[in-house]
Amino acid sequence: MEREFPTDEDEIIELARKIIKGMTNNPDFPDPPVPMAELQKHLDEVLKAKHAEAVAKEAERQATEKAQAAWEELYLAQQSMREYNRKHGIRDNDTHLVTSGRAGQADRFFSQFSDQDESLQIQKKEKG
Repeated sequence: MEREFPTDEDEIIELARKIIKGMTNNPDFPDPPVPMAELQKHLDEVLKAKHAEAVAKEAERQATEKAQAAWEELYLAQQSMREYNRKHGIRDNDTHLVTSGRAGQADRFFSQFSDQDESLQIQKKEKG
């Protein structure tokens, strides 16, 4: 019974290593269709690519984590500004600084953070 060719990446790599080891300078295999040096070159390229992929995935993970932390800090700072404004009685038409002079925008602007706060808490629970 003939074995199936592996489909798992690690098994394919291991098979390539075994082929290279078993066939290099082996007189029982005088003229393989792919020279062992070429097979080794392909294997080295795959290993190099897998390493680059792992590095890129880690960099993406770290960048995403950093971006999420930055967004959370921005959100918390804006939430503090909302609380500060409310504490000092600055509402709606009095909030020219926050709304760049567009009266009637502050409460609508800051009210969206209540919805985002719930979303952020749900995301934190899902991650944790």
